[in-house]
Amino acid sequence: MKVEKVIQNAAVSLLILGVGIGGLIVFGKKPEVPTQDAAATDLATTVVTANVTTWNQPFNIQLDGEAVTYRVVTVGSEVVGRIVKKSPIARSGTFIKKGDVLFEIDSTNYQLEIERLSAQLKQKEEELKAVTVDIENAATLTKLAEEDWNLQQKQLERMQQLQARRTANETEVEAAMKQELVARNTLQTLRNQERTLAQQLKTKAADRALVQSELDRAKVDLERCKVVSTLEGRIVDDVVEEGDYVKAGDTLVHVSDSSRMEIKTKLRAEELAWVWQQHVINAKAGDVPPLSSDPINLPDISCEVGYTFEGVETIWDGYVARIEGTGMDRDTRTFPCRILVPEPRKTRVNDSVGGRAAVSPPTLLSGMFVTIRVPIESPAPLLKLPLEAVRPGGQVWVNRDGKLDIVEVSLAHVEGETALIRSTGSGLTDGDRVIISPLVSVVEDMPLKEKEVAKTTDKPAAAKLSTPATQPAPATSAAEATE
Repeated sequence: MKVEKVIQNAAVSLLILGVGIGGLIVFGKKPEVPTQDAAATDLATTVVTANVTTWNQPFNIQLDGEAVTYRVVTVGSEVVGRIVKKSPIARSGTFIKKGDVLFEIDSTNYQLEIERLSAQLKQKEEELKAVTVDIENAATLTKLAEEDWNLQQKQLERMQQLQARRTANETEVEAAMKQELVARNTLQTLRNQERTLAQQLKTKAADRALVQSELDRAKVDLERCKVVSTLEGRIVDDVVEEGDYVKAGDTLVHVSDSSRMEIKTKLRAEELAWVWQQHVINAKAGDVPPLSSDPINLPDISCEVGYTFEGVETIWDGYVARIEGTGMDRDTRTFPCRILVPEPRKTRVNDSVGGRAAVSPPTLLSGMFVTIRVPIESPAPLLKLPLEAVRPGGQVWVNRDGKLDIVEVSLAHVEGETALIRSTGSGLTDGDRVIISPLVSVVEDMPLKEKEVAKTTDKPAAAKLSTPATQPAPATSAAEATE
């Protein structure tokens, strides 16, 4: 049995060995690989390219900002008293006009003061009249005294002449001298009295002017008992109520000025550089702004302020006003600035979606998050190309006569899917073909061939300030820029 089992195992092993040898003979041949002539092999890399064009238009710097009130005015009490009436419009959120009466303060004390000062003024006027009469009387007496003195002088001269002819004695001459002295003394006394009365007249006039000034102040205080709005705007908050006792200087309401608005925004360093460069553009155009003592003065550049409400963009006209604060924000490394909107009620609608009626805010309101578009003109020529053509490190791959050329460029501005680069020193020219498709490896002068794609119409990357009821032109996409 053991011999048969060994023979059986040997037979199976031989059978398996035979099957393996047969399979190796049948399937173990090396397959024939088809060969091709190396000269006939196409080694060029297929790429997608786009055209480089010249950009001669202004482009928009787009910023985000928040509308804020230009100023908040504190309306306070200028007199002391109790509030006897508070107007219904003197409530928070109410829109008021210049001259509207907001509060009335008890004016009893001021009316009594006016009556007292009016009586005192009349008394001073009567005193002035009395002094004037005294001056006139003194002038009459002085004239009579002068005549009497003249007569006494003549009498003295006659007596002296008679004494010289020994007709009059010394007693008569001395009597004449005494009469002349009395007349001269009387005249001098009346002249002194005239000067005293003239000084009294000035004093009484000054007293009258003082009383008149106090009366004018009392009348002004009486007018101030009616607290009126000094500007047109919206009441932010009201502090006092009817029946409250207020003192001079106490706050009554805060009013937000609605005659103009400001936008808080921030400029990056490169954006601020473009804004500063507008001085150069204005100088070339002959529109040179006046010199300013501010070393970081910003040129007055017109801009658009847009706010989208229910699918409708409302636009206001504004201009770049100033840099806010002392300079750069240390946290964000940007430059805070203010955009001034001088006419916040003057609006225009830029777009209406779906044919619906345009519903837009009637004015620019505080707290709105808006978009600012600042048109910028470049002092140097620019070139436009798809953004995807600009590689990391500021490189652009150009297809020149079927070979790849690596060009270093200086990026000036990015608008959507379009990049604007400075043509000076970039090595690019109008009409160059830039590669927008990705490549695994890039070698200078590597052979290229362009892929056939459908031609599309080129659209501008940024338009000038949009006109009313006109939708701004969208940015050029990479596919649209490809030819």
